[in-house]
Amino acid sequence: MERLAAAMSQRHANVMRVRRDRTDAFRFSRSDAGKLNSIDVPWYPLALAIPDGFHASRSVDFAAGEFYLQDAGSLLALAAAEAHTDSLSGQLVCDLCAAPGGKATGLLEALGDDGFLLANEPIRSRVAPLAYNLSRTGSDRYAISSEDPDALAEKLPGVFDTILIDAPCSGQALLSRGRQSKGAVNESMVATNAARQQRILAAAHKLLRPGGTIVYSTCTFAVAENEDQINWMIRELEMQPFPVSTLSDYQSPLADCGYRVWPHRDECAGAFAARLTKPIVVGEPEEAAEFSEAPWLLRRGVLQSEQPLDSDCDELIQSVLGVSPSEADAEEGSVFFRQRDWIAEAFCKGAPEWVKQDWTIGPEVAHRTGQTWKPSHACALRHTSDPLTVNAARIELNDTEAATFLAGGTVPTDLRGWLIVQHQNRPLGWVKADGRIGKNHLPTHARMQVAKNVTQEQST
Repeated sequence: MERLAAAMSQRHANVMRVRRDRTDAFRFSRSDAGKLNSIDVPWYPLALAIPDGFHASRSVDFAAGEFYLQDAGSLLALAAAEAHTDSLSGQLVCDLCAAPGGKATGLLEALGDDGFLLANEPIRSRVAPLAYNLSRTGSDRYAISSEDPDALAEKLPGVFDTILIDAPCSGQALLSRGRQSKGAVNESMVATNAARQQRILAAAHKLLRPGGTIVYSTCTFAVAENEDQINWMIRELEMQPFPVSTLSDYQSPLADCGYRVWPHRDECAGAFAARLTKPIVVGEPEEAAEFSEAPWLLRRGVLQSEQPLDSDCDELIQSVLGVSPSEADAEEGSVFFRQRDWIAEAFCKGAPEWVKQDWTIGPEVAHRTGQTWKPSHACALRHTSDPLTVNAARIELNDTEAATFLAGGTVPTDLRGWLIVQHQNRPLGWVKADGRIGKNHLPTHARMQVAKNVTQEQST
């Protein structure tokens, strides 16, 4: 206990979770390539320690979405979900308490070209950072909702293949980061959180299809919020343990399918994760419930009608992206466009039918300031091969130009119109050019002063 108490007073460095689709090509700016060491996170192969002298959060690589910065302990949940493998490819996945997106982005990157993620965050004020972090992955295979878990379970019963619950908890592991008070160890706080967690887990059980998987995680050490919750699910919800063989070194002695990492042993803030499965009961359907069969839909009648795009928005998307939203909406199985007031969204091909409901938020493609429509930052960050942006005009920047752009500066170019700025074929944002310079349209929250020791002028 003394070692644990001492370790809890120390702040542990974040690690870099490397984007799964770029693992082979990942590289730091050349000036720091020699500093990259081989230290990783034993329970999650896609994580790297930050090399000495590398200012990760102030690098072009970070702006390009090459990695996500987070505590190594938070990766235990992704390890339990086997997000570093192909296990989640093609699945319909829900992150039930998703903000700020450290786990949701890892799940999204693991879904491949056919999977889909619903990132739900009940607290509306936390949706904006979640949406931004999801956009940094370059993927469009997601929707966002801000529903209480009980309400969501009423809407989509028995639908999901995998559900991750990073549950609200007493947060004892956050004491070392100064993000939690000493009240985190108070018995009444632990009991309050444990009761809330059971309500969330019961809702998750309703959302899960028979044969589906629940991954449960917390950032606390309290048994009442960890192993006791697992045993409650097994006893009351008839869930079955689903051990993760690669995490056997971290297995809890109090739960066969529960795993712990500790600050005094594993060089992280600490975390708990577990994996369980919902058994298939003879006589019940094995496949996920069809949307049309959901009881809540029968009560509401038909799908909510979506607002068509303004003609100015439609024209902008056609001129900048070379895609006609009106024609796409008429084509079965195509990208689905929708406007909600001053935001235009575009859901991916093959998205579940329920994304058309008014309680979902889609990947943003355009926004209106005053009476003027502009392409959104999230749209620029899509994969360069994305059908929606593949025809957009682009301009390639060297290291120095990229650093200037990320700081809010202009870009020299003889081109005109809206251009996606990219560095080493990685999109960074938009400029609007007049044939001489490109005016910077990078959102304030995405700007940074790139550290001088992680940039180097490209040779020409």
